[in-house]
Amino acid sequence: MTSIEAVTVPQLLASNLVRLGDAPALGTIERGDLYWRTWREIGADVDRFSEGLRRAGVRPGDRVVQVSANRYEWIVMDLAVLSLGAVHVALHSSLSAAQLVRQIADSQGQVVVFSQDAEVDLQALLDPSLTVLAHNGAWMVDASVIRVESEARPEDLATLIYTSGTTGKPHGVMLSHQNLTSNAISVSEAVGTNADETRLCFLPLSHIYARTCDLYSWLYCGSRLVLAESRETIFRDCQTAQPTVINGVPYFYEKVAQQLRDAPSGALRSLLGGRIQRCFCGGAAMAPEVEVFFASEGLPILSGYGLTEASPVVTATAIEDYEPGTVGRPLAGVEVRLTEDHQVCVRGPNVMLGYWRDPNATKQAIVEGWLNTGDRGQWETSGHLRILGRQNEMIVLSTGKNVWPARVEQLLAGSPLIERACVVGEGRKCLGGLIVPNPDALRTLIREHGLWVWSRRRAVTHARVRKCFRVEIDRLLASVSREEQIGPFALLDRDFSLHRGEVTAKLSLRRTGIAESCASLIERLYR
Repeated sequence: MTSIEAVTVPQLLASNLVRLGDAPALGTIERGDLYWRTWREIGADVDRFSEGLRRAGVRPGDRVVQVSANRYEWIVMDLAVLSLGAVHVALHSSLSAAQLVRQIADSQGQVVVFSQDAEVDLQALLDPSLTVLAHNGAWMVDASVIRVESEARPEDLATLIYTSGTTGKPHGVMLSHQNLTSNAISVSEAVGTNADETRLCFLPLSHIYARTCDLYSWLYCGSRLVLAESRETIFRDCQTAQPTVINGVPYFYEKVAQQLRDAPSGALRSLLGGRIQRCFCGGAAMAPEVEVFFASEGLPILSGYGLTEASPVVTATAIEDYEPGTVGRPLAGVEVRLTEDHQVCVRGPNVMLGYWRDPNATKQAIVEGWLNTGDRGQWETSGHLRILGRQNEMIVLSTGKNVWPARVEQLLAGSPLIERACVVGEGRKCLGGLIVPNPDALRTLIREHGLWVWSRRRAVTHARVRKCFRVEIDRLLASVSREEQIGPFALLDRDFSLHRGEVTAKLSLRRTGIAESCASLIERLYR
């Protein structure tokens, strides 16, 4: 293991090349078959990519933009860029062409690398002065010696990661090598990660959660990492890779619970490959019904809390310290304090350098070394943190009552009938709900009731369907206060969309985007 002090990402890789050279390290799944690469093979490819980038003119401090879904080359490119002392700007491949062009321009990237299967023809959209490379191998050169020389220092800028923009314009978060490695090391130590683990990665590596908790934790521990072939093949890939560890978001675990709701005991571990030992969760709050289901199967969901500006992990849960409804304890070296109005503030080696080219926003976010997260929380008597919701997402009803919408949405997400829910009601007399039905459950409901419907739009407006959802919503919210009850609601005939600006790349709700795209529907709801 490597010391937490003064470490760069390439140093983590170099350590494994010396210790574990020919051991299997990174698996990829192609058409259902698993192929392994050794640490030595990875090191050789990193060296080749580094040389190719040098020949393309990349120098320390240059921004290298990458647009690609998860794949082996994504990881090699990340390590190659960082070994040159350059800055990796990893953009979500799911962004629209206009969003990609804006973020590339904002980052002032000198080189853009994209996978050949990218959905957008970037080469036709970008400034012709930019160097544009494709993951086709043609621009790489052979290297007979594995150098993986690092020109970076721990305090140097390693990456720019653009925030999801749940509440406004995306910011480029500047994270150093020490931000990234200290967080990967601390979270690995906190949850007891070891070298015998096999982890399956299906979350996007362009997001900091997977990058730190899957990629860099794997580098630190010298364990085994398998990239899922796609989001659509996760359950099949679990059978192929037989992971012992999974990092996921609530939406994934909700889908698992829905699929196994009537299955016999033991089906959960079997679905996840048969060897699963720990399931970690981040990104949003977990529905209580889903959390109870996993715990009853002897596989509690270990929730943590974090944000991009904190690299991202602030608190984590070890399996022997599980407490439902909480997000665990602060990592070693990370300080957490709550202000008088319960705002969560963080200080430690994981806190970002600042926002790219935005000193004013940086000054507002970091005051005297403390990062103001914008979230509100409370301490449990056990020392665990509970997150209440985001400060700027609080709904103030016309009655003067304040409501955290995330808490209500968290309860609704536990229903097999509900795919997703967004709570509205700012300035209204009561809360309203925009409900996306689970399509499979909706078809089953229609069949069981013998309803005659000829379209999805007709299905979500049918009186019998609405009555079933009314009963389910009331059941789920039976234990909450009067102001947290859902009054009027609408069943949507489509899911919330990334391209409409209604969800982020990690599938979190963008309330401003939903308020804009559903403005007329919300007005009709209360009329």
